Amino acid sequence: MFSRFWYFLVAAVAGAGIAVAFMAQDQINRATEARTMDQLRRDRTEIELWLRYDARARLDDVAPMAAHSDVRSALRRASARRDRSEVDAELRAGLAERLAELNQQLQEGAAQLLFAVDKEGEIIAQLGGTAPPVGAGLGAFPVVERALRGYVGDDVWVYNDGVYRIAARPVIDQGQYVGAIVHGTEVSSTLAQRLASRIPGATLAFFMRDRVIASHTPAVEGAPAQPAVEAALASALEDPALAEGEATDPMAFGEEDTASGYGTFSFVHGSASYAQVGYAIARPYRPMASPTDLFRSEESIEAVPWPIVVGIPVLLGLLGLLFVSLELGRPFKRFRQASEALGRGEVQRFDEAALPGKYRKIAGQLNEALEKAGAAGAAAAPKKPAKDLDEILGPTEGGGGGGGSPYFGFAQDESADAAPDLPDVPAAGAPPAAPPAAPPAPEPPAAPEPPAAKAPPPPAPPAPEPPAPAPPVAPGFDDDDDDEGATMVAQVPEELLAAAAERNQEAAHFKEVFEQFVAMKKQCGEPTAGLTYEKFSQTLKKNRDAIVSKHGAKSVRFTVYEKNGKAALKATPVKG
Repeated sequence: MFSRFWYFLVAAVAGAGIAVAFMAQDQINRATEARTMDQLRRDRTEIELWLRYDARARLDDVAPMAAHSDVRSALRRASARRDRSEVDAELRAGLAERLAELNQQLQEGAAQLLFAVDKEGEIIAQLGGTAPPVGAGLGAFPVVERALRGYVGDDVWVYNDGVYRIAARPVIDQGQYVGAIVHGTEVSSTLAQRLASRIPGATLAFFMRDRVIASHTPAVEGAPAQPAVEAALASALEDPALAEGEATDPMAFGEEDTASGYGTFSFVHGSASYAQVGYAIARPYRPMASPTDLFRSEESIEAVPWPIVVGIPVLLGLLGLLFVSLELGRPFKRFRQASEALGRGEVQRFDEAALPGKYRKIAGQLNEALEKAGAAGAAAAPKKPAKDLDEILGPTEGGGGGGGSPYFGFAQDESADAAPDLPDVPAAGAPPAAPPAAPPAPEPPAAPEPPAAKAPPPPAPPAPEPPAPAPPVAPGFDDDDDDEGATMVAQVPEELLAAAAERNQEAAHFKEVFEQFVAMKKQCGEPTAGLTYEKFSQTLKKNRDAIVSKHGAKSVRFTVYEKNGKAALKATPVKG
């Protein structure tokens, strides 16, 4: 019971441990997923702040350019035209040359697209991009319009299929707004790399409609690359959050169960948002594929309380071995010892009460098999004198059984005298009855015969009972009218009553000895099939008569005992 319970307990603990491992795996994956999504939201906030900071830096870079005297003088002259006639080509060329020199001084902040416009917004000089037609202007753009009114600002434009971040600053000369400088830097991989350095481990990509125009992927294992961003872009553009100027919720790159990363998409702030220009931030997501991944991290292994993790299983194992020994080992050892004792002949059968559990049932079945085998062998064996009860009880010297038997003996007690014969009982008023015939003398013992020669002679018949005395007739009484004379019962002699009482005591003694003999044979593991009280009592009477005749005893007492692992009888003559 203990071992089975312990097996169940160990199995339950193992199952619980496996369940806990998978639950821990799921919890870790959920925590990693939540941490990745939260990190993406922080990354977007970080990028928005850095884009604003970069716009402010570009506005500061444009300030020396807008304040340069040659620039202010040229724009004042261009804005002073009354009839809006064509600007002198020499003026345009000189202003463009000066702008190029000033732009080179900005180094990393140099513009890829640079405009100088007069107070009406007409383009006076341009660097980068295709040359605009004569008279073209930028005054319709909100950022330029605000700059011509004295405000600084930034925007994002789509210009000739390129995306530029714009910074506009007014040009003031002699207290009047005479134009503006429009500074534009192209959105490229260089910009993506510079901004991605602010969010380590994240992929940053700029897109326009359904294509990525610039991106940077960090040197991190499993980081989503540009193809993964483009694959998720189509579904992101359908998200209503983008149309409302919000960022999408973090979405998985790939299948939900096998996602390699998560990313969020957002449109840029400015005019280019209408052209679906925006940026995407993505981070790798590495879920735990198996609970065994917990042991791949050295930090996780060091955090394990090994004394407890190892000590508890060892303790449970030792307790399990103890229970197995108590429940299985010790009962089996007892059963083995009983089997060895049976094999050595020390016992004739298994002691079922001394064996526990299933071994008791096995012992009972073996005992039944031994009894059946013994009975079958006894039935199949030829009838020999050794199988007669005379040989089992042991013949006497005066009996007909031959030599002495190891299973029969008696105490040498010569003090008992033979019982007197019963007297005659005369009938009253009648002639004296003939004396009863004397009991026949016990037959002399037969000569010893070989055990297999023939069956032993039948037991001698018991002595005949003395005839009952004739009932006495009352004297002097005669009734001629009655066909039958009245009878009178005489008093029974004391000797007759004593003999009857002695026979009753002897029968009770034989019955008691028979029951004790059967019990002893069962205890010794001997078969009892075919042993009946009639045969047993006849054999006892025969041996009793032989002992009485030899020793002149009054009676014989039989005692049951065990000899050499078998049931035996001992006869003791009683003379007193």
